Amino acid sequence: MLSSREDEFAEIQGLISQSLIRNLSDKLKDKRKLGGEEIEQLIHKFLHSSDGISQVSTTDNTSTSSNGSGSNGNNSANKNDKETIEQYTTNSSTTTGPLESLNTNEKQDSERTKRGEVLVKKLLKYLIIQLIDSVQPNMRKGGLWAISSVSIATFDEIGKYLDFMIPPVLKCFNDQDSKVRFHACEAMYNIAKVARGKIIPYLSRVFDGLCKLSADPDVTVQNANVVLDRLLKDIITEDDSFNVDLLIPEIGKRVTANDPFTRQFILSWIIILDSVPDIDMIEYLPHFLSGIFSMLSDQNREIVHQAKITLDEFLAEIESNVDSVDFGPLIKILIFHCENQIGSNLSKQIAITWIYKFLQFDKKKVLPYHAQVIGAIVPHIAHVDVDLRNICTQANNELMKIIEDKLTTDQILSFSDLLRVIKHELQKLTLPNRICALKWLHILLNKNIDRVMKHIDIIFALLLSALSDPNEEVVSLDLQVLSIISTTEENFQKFLRNLVLMFQNDTHLLNKAGFMFRKLSVMLNPEKIFKELSNIILELKTNNFEFASTLVQTLNMILLTSKELMELRNSIKKCSTSLESQQLFYDLFKSWCHNPVSTLTLCLLSNQYKLASALVSSFEAEVTVDFLTQIDNLIQLIESPIFVDLRLQLLEPHKHPYLLKTLYGILMLLPQSSAFTKLSKRLECVGTLSLLEFTKKQKDENSDSDGYKSEELLEHFKNIQSKLRRMNEATE
Repeated sequence: MLSSREDEFAEIQGLISQSLIRNLSDKLKDKRKLGGEEIEQLIHKFLHSSDGISQVSTTDNTSTSSNGSGSNGNNSANKNDKETIEQYTTNSSTTTGPLESLNTNEKQDSERTKRGEVLVKKLLKYLIIQLIDSVQPNMRKGGLWAISSVSIATFDEIGKYLDFMIPPVLKCFNDQDSKVRFHACEAMYNIAKVARGKIIPYLSRVFDGLCKLSADPDVTVQNANVVLDRLLKDIITEDDSFNVDLLIPEIGKRVTANDPFTRQFILSWIIILDSVPDIDMIEYLPHFLSGIFSMLSDQNREIVHQAKITLDEFLAEIESNVDSVDFGPLIKILIFHCENQIGSNLSKQIAITWIYKFLQFDKKKVLPYHAQVIGAIVPHIAHVDVDLRNICTQANNELMKIIEDKLTTDQILSFSDLLRVIKHELQKLTLPNRICALKWLHILLNKNIDRVMKHIDIIFALLLSALSDPNEEVVSLDLQVLSIISTTEENFQKFLRNLVLMFQNDTHLLNKAGFMFRKLSVMLNPEKIFKELSNIILELKTNNFEFASTLVQTLNMILLTSKELMELRNSIKKCSTSLESQQLFYDLFKSWCHNPVSTLTLCLLSNQYKLASALVSSFEAEVTVDFLTQIDNLIQLIESPIFVDLRLQLLEPHKHPYLLKTLYGILMLLPQSSAFTKLSKRLECVGTLSLLEFTKKQKDENSDSDGYKSEELLEHFKNIQSKLRRMNEATE
């Protein structure tokens, strides 16, 4: 009893001689060629001969007879011939009419064809089992040769047998023996050459095999694969029925491979598909764009060059079809490659170039991703690569222009995300990143300050710390931002209080106070700034008196020397005629009392000479080296253009007797020095002290103004100085 497999191939086994198997698996090509020709003859007889099956059977049995036992074998063969003919042909003794005979012949032809197809499929299965699945490489090569012969023999009808031909050949693509892989390429080439467009439904599987063989270690296999690859490309470009959807998933899977041969293979397919007029590869670009960008980091210059050219071509196609392109998926890929730490500078540069071009093509399509795009571009603004840095600057400037545009509504902006990006960049060590971050914050504040203020806690501490930056441009931009934030009373007070605290903790920062307050005075109300600072100084604890004195001295010098504060100085000078100026003087005086010389300077600036004279009289216990140094600086200021009006008032000593007394008092406090000489010469121009006796008889026109809260202010000064002395004594 036959097994199921033996029963399945009973008809085929009788047709396949051992000599045929030996020929197919022979090392010599001529022998294999003979075996292939025999296979072709079998297929032709199966499919095209009216008595082909009987002839095959007869031939086979005759062959068997010649190896058997004489006439008994012949009798057996004749019997088999008869049975076969009776099985597949019509009984000749049957009598039919003309029409019936025609229908019967068509039916017989159809049945014969179907039967032939069945036999071909069985033959293929048999060859696969006996040869392809063999452990011997020569047998597997013979099986591949036989399949090639079947493909040639079936010709136009090959499509019916591709399900049986292609899988075993693809299996051999993975064979351990390089020669088997080579023959597999040859077999697939023969199949594809005959099948042409019929192979397209199997293209994805064949493509997968080709991709693997493109990186084969054996050069002959690679060369064979190139020939097969070229044939398949010709087929898909000339066949209108080709659907690129079959290949895109495979390209997407393989495009991220690191092997250079695989990359070249995939890139060549992308290029050839893009060249087909009826295929719109832009639609499928998100599936493989990332892989092409990865190729820009390849060590192989040829791959990098080809990848760059391919990307340039795709960008040009996008520009030609902007309306039909969905930027979203592409922008996400571009952002990834901008941020990819292992990517090359070139890949980042081209990714940012694409973003820059997208902004020019259609900014509305990019704006929904503005925060991510800015976060991807700005980190490279200080890159050492000049080309990358330049394109970053261009793209960043373009984004700034778009965001600043009034047509760009703030509703589409994600302020919280943008502030996180700004925070990250503010913490960078590189100068351009910090500057860029502050510029972006300035733009957002001008766009919608209320929305920024909702998230200001994210970066407020960093903005304060940026004031300590060694770069002047950073500090200047930071002050611009802080001045905008400080337009509300709460933030204004918060900013100045934190600034004073920073001065207290960092004496080096106090050296920048002049620069800071000059900048702030341009952007904010200087009078408001100094009043608030005065209040903050008064609130300082007793143990901070030394710092308070230093801060007052610094602020006083800023007040007197900064051209930005000229208006404030002029306002203080009107103290005798303006109630607002009087109140300003009064507010500043309270905190200025922490530094005697600064207090005296304020009185001289405000024409409060009577109070100034009283202050000088109280200085006898305050004279120290630091005090004398400050007095020396005051003399220098008196000789400067700031106090030109004071010097002119010396021409009318009868109107300003306390001015003379104050200056003489200062002169008496000074030791013999250059400052003493300078002030002494100035007073010599006025006259002698005898003038004072004369002026006592004159009406003091400024007595009322000089007496403005003089006693109260003098008492406040003495109290402050008394506390300072006690603190110093306790410290000693």
